[in-house]
Amino acid sequence: MKYSIVVAVVFLLIAGISALFYINTLTFKIQKAIWGKHCTVSMAVIKDNKTWSFNNKKVPLMSVFKYFVAVKVLNKIKYIGLFQPSDNIKRSLDDKILIKPVMISKTTYSPMLKKYTPPFKISVQDLMKYMISESDNNATDILIQYIGGIEALHSYFFCVPGPCVDFEILADEKMMNLDIKNQYLNKATPLYVLKVMKNTRETGRLSIEHRNFLDKIMIETVTGEDKLKAGLPKDVVFGHKTGSSSRKPDGIKIADNDAGFVILPDGSAYYIAVFITESKMTDAENAALIAQISKIVYEYLNAKRRIIK
Repeated sequence: MKYSIVVAVVFLLIAGISALFYINTLTFKIQKAIWGKHCTVSMAVIKDNKTWSFNNKKVPLMSVFKYFVAVKVLNKIKYIGLFQPSDNIKRSLDDKILIKPVMISKTTYSPMLKKYTPPFKISVQDLMKYMISESDNNATDILIQYIGGIEALHSYFFCVPGPCVDFEILADEKMMNLDIKNQYLNKATPLYVLKVMKNTRETGRLSIEHRNFLDKIMIETVTGEDKLKAGLPKDVVFGHKTGSSSRKPDGIKIADNDAGFVILPDGSAYYIAVFITESKMTDAENAALIAQISKIVYEYLNAKRRIIK
């Protein structure tokens, strides 16, 4: 009888300790935050060499895919001529592109057109700023053509890094605007997006100059101020790319996304992507949830242990 009591007490202690451990995990904190929300949340975090993900499935990227365009543009500038000996032209971010009226859509989101009227010339650098910092759709499609088309973009990232099934880009902005169903065509898992982002920032994929330029225009992003950024202290360095879809006839929003990097007070970085899909909530509610999750992750990783669990 005494033995049974001891076993029961030990079992309860173990269960209690396990429960205490679980409620302090990032998984529990996120599950608590999204409980009862009328949407699906897929997200991932990378800190150092540790990864953590929640519902890490392939979901619509929306304008987050513009980050991939930017990386491919910078890669083209870095390597042009190395594999094409006949091309002796030195490429740079300062190169000017002639923008003809046929290259422009006046019905799409394009802050660039507030300043320019076609035909006009604009540098690759300025096009990238419009594409990343202001999420300009015309700038995006122009740069997609600059790198050789949507197929070239897809091929460059396919399987690099990670499983090929985690990534798919099939549509430019023009195609996505033709039919709302096409907004499902560009997809990736949150973890894949972050692996590409970390790989781009921390390896030799880009030159230091180009990496710093990409960081800069991500930090200067003016879209999504109420998403991941809203959950961070105001003095934190944060760079990101947002994405937002149309709503289907039934009012459901296909995707509301944000992905980027955060610099902690000790100088180390972590990467976070929060993708909300099939949401019945308002845009403000989606953004508030992303901000809440961002705050949870920041406080969790800024604690003394800084271990993802």
